[in-house]
Amino acid sequence: MKDSLGNIIYIGKSKSLNKRVRSYFQRNIDFNKIKQLVFNIHDIETIITDTHLEAQILECSLIKKYKPIYNSQFKNDKKYIYLTVEENNRYNPLAITLERESNFSFGPYRSKNSLMELVNLLKNLYPIRKDKDLYDFNYHPLPAKMDEGEFKENRKSLIEILSHEKAMEIFISLINNKMEEASLQLQFERASYYRDLLSHFNYLFNSNRGDVTKGKEILAGEKLDDGYKLFYIVDGNLIYKKKFNDIDEDNIKDFIVNVKRDKHLNDYIYNEKSKLDFKTIINRELKTNPSIVVQYLDENMDLSFLNDFLNQLETTK
Repeated sequence: MKDSLGNIIYIGKSKSLNKRVRSYFQRNIDFNKIKQLVFNIHDIETIITDTHLEAQILECSLIKKYKPIYNSQFKNDKKYIYLTVEENNRYNPLAITLERESNFSFGPYRSKNSLMELVNLLKNLYPIRKDKDLYDFNYHPLPAKMDEGEFKENRKSLIEILSHEKAMEIFISLINNKMEEASLQLQFERASYYRDLLSHFNYLFNSNRGDVTKGKEILAGEKLDDGYKLFYIVDGNLIYKKKFNDIDEDNIKDFIVNVKRDKHLNDYIYNEKSKLDFKTIINRELKTNPSIVVQYLDENMDLSFLNDFLNQLETTK
């Protein structure tokens, strides 16, 4: 959507473009932002993509490029942040950083406010000690001073919790237990503290889990009304795609071989913060779109899966 000067003021996508555009011009709209947007629309330009995945990726890339005034998502990826486990800082064992500073920087994450609150809340919980397969910790009304041994134990626990999904799951369960225990004992301030801590750790957990593309090479395909589309995805990044009017096993084999042979296709510019939004889109689409057929590729695998992949592709849509 463009204003009278040709400036792009909003970018959106829809499977039903007519319905989406009409929805902005209904008389009963009561949202101020949409009213302002509609008032400033002078022209609407459309781009048709073959698939919903491509529409989402295109929307994201155009918003990053033009930063339209009425879009809120995808524009500020430079502000995405990391949680960094400090090496020697006993007062702030966990810090928020704008860049990945070490092997113990985790992220990037979108919600700076959530992480700032988490870092502050944790100061009243340290030290966290590993206790067999669990963790030992208690709430302190005032932050406890840690000696060198406690700091090292605490640092090791933080790294483990932030590095491993299972460890974080256990830690979250323990926080929940502490919250319920405090509530039963009518310690409402303490229960409230654990509730807030639980909320922020759930944000971390849900941000980290379910990445079906991490470290993997993936062949994905989708049947269209007028052909087929193949995608080659590396570590959550779409690096190559091609449309076919008709498709057979040789087409798929050639597609894979050509991508692997053309090494320049793998030399894409990688910006971890910017790519986070694209990786999220690709992950969500691969997990939720039943029209997409997914095949994980092993570096040394043969191509015996091609027949099954083709059969699945033919029966979708």
